[in-house]
Order: sequence, then structure tokens, then C-alpha cells
Amino acid sequence: MNLKNDVIFKIFFGKKENEKFLIDFLESVLNTKIEKVEVLQEVTLQQIVKDEKVGRIDIKATINDEKIVNIELQIEDEHNMKKRSTYYGSRLMSEQLKIGEEYEEIKPVILINILGYNLLEVPEYHTKTVTVAEKHRDYEVINEITYHFIELPKFRKSKPELANKLECWLALIDSQDGGLIEMAKEKSKIIEEADKEVEEILSDEAIREINYYHEKWERDEADVKAYAFSKGEAKGEKRGRLEGKIEIAKEMKKEGIDIDIIAKTTKLSKEKILKL
Repeated sequence: MNLKNDVIFKIFFGKKENEKFLIDFLESVLNTKIEKVEVLQEVTLQQIVKDEKVGRIDIKATINDEKIVNIELQIEDEHNMKKRSTYYGSRLMSEQLKIGEEYEEIKPVILINILGYNLLEVPEYHTKTVTVAEKHRDYEVINEITYHFIELPKFRKSKPELANKLECWLALIDSQDGGLIEMAKEKSKIIEEADKEVEEILSDEAIREINYYHEKWERDEADVKAYAFSKGEAKGEKRGRLEGKIEIAKEMKKEGIDIDIIAKTTKLSKEKILKL
């Protein structure tokens, strides 16, 4: 258990009392001065317990009352990050506009994705996207949604010397190299404080118990998927992709598996599954 753990990460950055850590981290990623950060929905133990996926809560905050930022940590590659991030960005834009309001009132959105795997075919561990004109690549057309991808394996491979705040934060978040964490704490007082806060969170028995159930849910879901696909794989290869999904859904229904899990696994609608 460390800051790279999904539950610990969200409790650490999602606490109102920890806004100074969130500000410092965001400044390191966005390379800009931040006067104020407001967490839109504080992450609490009660939320994590009630949440459908036991901890799948993103960190959402406003920066200087001008922009909305969403931070997500995804360690395992679920092969959906690009589309998922695009969807989240669009949703954060559309959710802001109420009936009768003007488009000008919509705040720009920033999505920060911290990944435990490599996603992009570029050497840098931190990539920011921009939308430019096809024939004028130096001209930024739209900047209402900005995506940041931070790939931890590339960060490790870069052999960081902790020359900036972002590298210090990533050393702590990655939790892969104890020596690197100690160096980061020596270089940055706030990293030293953050490390103590993480230790406090880790010592909380209630949090440890919730994390246990979080990991158990993930293991159970992985087992369900493996079982379902092993049952339907042969039939799916013979009858095509859609038919294969239907066969998988049928097998899962026979085993009494929850409809929501079947829908998530097969990508079939609940209505279609209920009719099988």
C-alpha cells in the first residue's frame, strides 16, 4: 500500500485539508502559479464504500475559479484510456452548462491521467495535448479541453535527477524507488510533509479494510471476466464478435452473475442481456 494505490491516492488528494499538496502537484504538472484550488467533491471513506466500483472516484477541482481539473490514476491498462479520457473531458464540459446559460460561461477543462503503463508512442513521460490547425501546426485552434498523460514506466526509465517539482512528486507517487523518495524529501519540504500524510493514511485501520475490499472487488471482477471469456471464446471465434459476446452473456447469466457486470464485460446493453 502506497500513494500509487487507487484508494490511498484519492483519499490523499481528495481531502479538503490536503489542498496545499494538490496545489503543489498541479503547479508541477501545469507549470503555472495557482492561488486557489477547491475540491469539488471531497473523497471520504463513506463515498468509497458507497461507490459502485469501491473507490472509482476521480479527483475533481477548480483552479483559481477559472478552470476545472480532473485527476485520474490508472495503473493497469484497460485499453480504453484515449476514448475514456475524451468522454470524461466532454462530460465535464457539458455538465457545467445549465438551461438558459451561455456557452461563454463554460470553464476550460484539464484532464491529468497518471498511468502505470506506456500509452503514447513518444519518449517523454509527460505529454500535453493541443489542438492545432492542420496546415498551421503552430496555431492552437481549441484549448477548452487539455489532456496531460503521465506515464510512470517512462519516468523511471528517464533516470530522474529530481531537477523539478514534478519529478519529486512522481518519485513519491510511483513509490518504486525508496532512495529516490528520500532524495525528493530532502529537496522538497512539501514532499516530506506529503510522505508523512501518506503514512498517516496508511496507518488508518478503516482505510486499510476498505482497500482490502477494493482489491478483492478487482480480483473478483478479473476472475469473472476470465471465466466468462474462457466459456465463450470458442463459440465467439466461430460465430463472430457480436455472437461471441452474446454467448458470453448467456454463460454469465446462467451462473447468476450480476447484470451490471455482464454489461460491463460484454459491452452489451442491459436490455439486450435481459432478453437473452
